Amino acid sequence: MKSGLTRQTFLDGVKIVAKYLAPFKKILLILTLFGLVNSVSQALVPLIAGKIFDAIIGIAKNSFTPLGPIFILIAIWTFLQFVNNIVGWWTGSENEKLATFLEADYIANSYGKLLELPFAFHTTQKQGSVSDRINRAANWLESIVNRILLTLFPSFLSIIVAIIIAIFIKWQLALVLIAAIFIYTVILWRSVPQIGGLQRKMNRAYNRAYGDAYDVLGNIREVKQAANEKEEQKKIHYNFVSRAAGFWIDMNNIFQRLNLSQRVLVTMTQLFIFILSIFFVKNGSMTPGQLVAFNGYAAMILGPFVILGQNWQTVQNGLTSIVRAEKILTLPTENYSPKGATVPKKLKGEVEFRDVYFSYKAAKETLTGISFHIRPGQKVALVGESGVGKTTIIDLLVGFYFPQKGTITIDGVNLKKLDLSKYRSRIGIVPQEPALFNDTVEKNIRYGNAGASEAKMKIAAREAYAEDFIQSFPKKYKQVVGWRGIKLSVGQKQRIALARAFLRNPDILILDEPTSALDAKSEHLIKLSLRKLMEGRTTFIIAHRLSTVREADLILVFKDGKIIEQGKHNELIEIPRGIYRSLYELQMGFSAE
Repeated sequence: MKSGLTRQTFLDGVKIVAKYLAPFKKILLILTLFGLVNSVSQALVPLIAGKIFDAIIGIAKNSFTPLGPIFILIAIWTFLQFVNNIVGWWTGSENEKLATFLEADYIANSYGKLLELPFAFHTTQKQGSVSDRINRAANWLESIVNRILLTLFPSFLSIIVAIIIAIFIKWQLALVLIAAIFIYTVILWRSVPQIGGLQRKMNRAYNRAYGDAYDVLGNIREVKQAANEKEEQKKIHYNFVSRAAGFWIDMNNIFQRLNLSQRVLVTMTQLFIFILSIFFVKNGSMTPGQLVAFNGYAAMILGPFVILGQNWQTVQNGLTSIVRAEKILTLPTENYSPKGATVPKKLKGEVEFRDVYFSYKAAKETLTGISFHIRPGQKVALVGESGVGKTTIIDLLVGFYFPQKGTITIDGVNLKKLDLSKYRSRIGIVPQEPALFNDTVEKNIRYGNAGASEAKMKIAAREAYAEDFIQSFPKKYKQVVGWRGIKLSVGQKQRIALARAFLRNPDILILDEPTSALDAKSEHLIKLSLRKLMEGRTTFIIAHRLSTVREADLILVFKDGKIIEQGKHNELIEIPRGIYRSLYELQMGFSAE
């Protein structure tokens, strides 16, 4: 196989499937043992049926033939059939349970693993594309385990017994069956590589289609504001129907030709067996009952190979998709707790950047030689035009990224040596655009503090001036806010985010200009709330409107990834032709002189 399901992909895929099956090894062993019992009993059925047929013919020729032996054969045949039926029913039921739990376990573990991947991964990958990879792998994993491993594999166990018995019945006819198996294997082996390129193209096409569709839905407000629904529908239709489905149809055509080859081969094999059997029965070297038994074994031997050919698409698609998904799921997770990590229970809030350099991958440096020192409880504002590095400072502070050069210390401890989970739990963030979950108001406020009491949660809502509008909802705190909080106004979402920050009671607070898109009343209430929230806490403010940073203890002015100016408002406004002074005058609409 030169493409698609290569030998390496096959081996890697089998190892991955085995890894996910490991937690279920006990039930797998039981199913295998019962499958072996079922296979042996199935393999004996045609032999007994053939003997019954010969006995019936003997009775027809001689009515005085004793009936005891034939009834014994019928009893054995009945017993084997009951064993097959009961074991088949039980194993079928358990197969479905195992495959279902395996699929659910895979999806849960995979999405759980995504949460542990570094922030950089989520900023560079399309959510829809990643979800498509995982969902496809989960579906194919269930299919491989259910259709192939648990259902088809036991049939191959019975083939071994069937071939042995077939050889004893008539080795010449057994050679016909073995030749048919060999020819079919060659046909399958030569047909599969044609699908390889189409398989990869189809996977990429579906990944892109889902990625673009998720992006559009994630920006539904903008789509509707631009009245661009029809255009986006055309793109979605093209991605899914014209591209992805087109590759699938091409693959299906190849499989249909393979199915035709299978049917022709089976028909020709049966034809040869029938023709040869006529001569064997005629010369007395084979009984009619043996012919009946042999035809049963022919179906038993060829059947699984035909089914395998029909399900080879499952094997090919499944192992390829599983290997592709595993490339994501085996990426290194965040190192939440480095060796010898300091586990902070509470932070003083002392922050220092020492000659920090940072760039995203191989891009131009975003930060160059950044140094500043913030004492506990100070309020620092980050000022500058878009794209100068303000958000990057916050991302580094939270530990989403680490500098390529220089160090960041928190309370004198290198950020790389802190337990990230505990450290981040002591940070509160109020973003410019709060991200709310499609859940109740109560759960959104409690997010990250699920164990907080109802009383503390309501106190936090009051401190954020959110209680009045919450009480106006039909279901109060049980009101569902909709996708990304779409049922709330911007001001209401901001106050929910503030309530969340109050409940968190952080040691370091990060504010991304939460009042920039509010009406006058909402802005007034949130400013009152912010003053209380900032009391006694080290606070970083990403400032877009400079009127909000006049009271900051320190203002850091950024340009091209560097700190150009720093000081208090009154100091910076006095610098002739200074960056801060120019920005302030531009926003205020007057000259500071």
